[in-house]
Amino acid sequence: MSNTRRFNRQPASFWSTRREASLNWLALGLLLAAWNASSNNDAAATPRPRPEALRGYPYVSVRAANRIAAADQ
Repeated sequence: MSNTRRFNRQPASFWSTRREASLNWLALGLLLAAWNASSNNDAAATPRPRPEALRGYPYVSVRAANRIAAADQ
């Protein structure tokens, strides 16, 4: 009889933990959807052109871009 009680308790805790995880993923999805829909993405839509000193490089680090921007000012 003790095995039957233990088996009957598992499904309730199993589904309650899965429900919480599902709701967390749903909340994250809604947050990302709202973030993508916001009008704050103007900077990402029109990136600034690469400075002349960095145009020969295929990849540019943020540090190098900041140094060039500081030198131009």
